[in-house]
Amino acid sequence: MGEGMVPELWAVAGLTAVWLLLVFGQQLYNDKAKGAAWALGNRDDQDMPATSRRLARATANHVENAVMFAPVALVLVMAGLNTGVTAVAALVFLALRAGHALTYALGITYIRSGFWLAGVAATVVTGWPLIRVLFA
Repeated sequence: MGEGMVPELWAVAGLTAVWLLLVFGQQLYNDKAKGAAWALGNRDDQDMPATSRRLARATANHVENAVMFAPVALVLVMAGLNTGVTAVAALVFLALRAGHALTYALGITYIRSGFWLAGVAATVVTGWPLIRVLFA
């Protein structure tokens, strides 16, 4: 990892990479499913295949979770409260979000929900030092 880049910040950067993969994956799927005229047009046709709609939901869910995690990680690092535990929790969160995106895209339901729930727990563990300071 680069100098100055603690694992919590790598996790935030990694969330962006997962988001980009979801966005480009959705676009490539849509282009293939709907054709070049649709891809180059105004895309007013909202009759999308189920996989396309699922990829859109996966992308929206990823953004929602990244928006919850990123401020926690950034404030944690800026306050100097990051630890070995928060570093592991942040990287676990990133791995869980990647797993969630993949299982959502593939339509694997129960495992997907497990990834989501474990990701929420990893966010809490990452932010625990902040919670302790707030309520000290």
